[in-house]
Amino acid sequence: MEKPANNNEINLLDAIEALTRYKKVIVALVFSITLISLGVSLIWPQTFRSTSIVMPPVQQQSIGGLPGVLGGMLPMNLGGSTQVNPEIMITILNSRSLRVELIEAFNLFDVYGSEVVEELLMKLNEAIKVEERREGGFGFNPIVSIQISVLDGDPERAQQMNAFLVQRLEETINELNQANKEEQFTILEERYLRNLSELEEAELRLKEFQETYGIIEVEEQARAIVGNLAALKSDIVSTEVQLRVLEQSFDQNNAAVVRVRRTLAEMNRQYERLSQRSENIIHNSGPLHPVGDIPGLALEYYRLFRDVTIQNRILETIYPQYDIQKLQLRVNRRGLQVLSEPHLPTYKDGPRRAFIVLGGMVFSIFLSFLIVFYLNTVENGKKTNSENYRKINQIKSNLSFRSK
Repeated sequence: MEKPANNNEINLLDAIEALTRYKKVIVALVFSITLISLGVSLIWPQTFRSTSIVMPPVQQQSIGGLPGVLGGMLPMNLGGSTQVNPEIMITILNSRSLRVELIEAFNLFDVYGSEVVEELLMKLNEAIKVEERREGGFGFNPIVSIQISVLDGDPERAQQMNAFLVQRLEETINELNQANKEEQFTILEERYLRNLSELEEAELRLKEFQETYGIIEVEEQARAIVGNLAALKSDIVSTEVQLRVLEQSFDQNNAAVVRVRRTLAEMNRQYERLSQRSENIIHNSGPLHPVGDIPGLALEYYRLFRDVTIQNRILETIYPQYDIQKLQLRVNRRGLQVLSEPHLPTYKDGPRRAFIVLGGMVFSIFLSFLIVFYLNTVENGKKTNSENYRKINQIKSNLSFRSK
């Protein structure tokens, strides 16, 4: 007679009874899997990790830090730094070109046993870790240091690969910094040479006028306006140089570029208004000695005098900056500071044998419990023809590929 199926066939006592009845199965299974885990941990290839820490330099403007050296002028702010920022340093370290150089330098084709570059790059992505450390630890705070970790089966090769990355990073940064300085110097030199040419031309015109008509006395009010014009024109030249530097470094729609462009446009409008005002003063003033009674000569002399004054003021502003930038081209400032040199690892990073063995033991215990409960359910099901036993047979039947 079929006995009614009990929904709680395996209660706590039944479970303990089943575990004790199949204790040999449990011990054998746990011992076997644990032994296999130990064997795997012993034959698993060892890996060693070499780390280094680098720090980006303090960001500095290409022209600065030497106010008053020449001409007593303040440094011109070009709006762009010649130093590579930390974000670019991380990009360099993660770049494909640098990883390919690393593959070729250490012949990783033989080390990893593959001739496929893409496969080697994937393995290097797992072996090389670039971690940034920021002020405060998160957010948009500036990066204060970068840690480079290289994992390899040979400790010496791990150290050498790390040192290679640091060396190539520094070389690339120095090249970029030098290129930035040369680019900014070229822009400044071009404007300086243009100023020299315009100043020489203005002085020659004024000299020719004076040789022909004599010297005209310019009144104090006009001189004051010319001084303001010269100062404003000097600021316009500085802003023009700054805009060119920014346009070389950023997109045309960049917020900084747009802001400087608008500032320059407004300064040019102010210059035009002030220039027109200065000429109106000359028109409305009385005769100027000694040739002020000659129509137009006073205004022409004033314009020549104004051009020379403005070009002299521009020269006073731009030459010290030009000379400072020339000096900076000769200074090989390091673009990278190494806080921690790549070390030679003396202790393996992996595998962690204890975790492998412990994981195998936990898995074997869990698996043995499942097997014991399954065997117990089948054994009891044969006696009682329970519903669970019928389900097990049905599952076996469904999994069978033999024709029915």
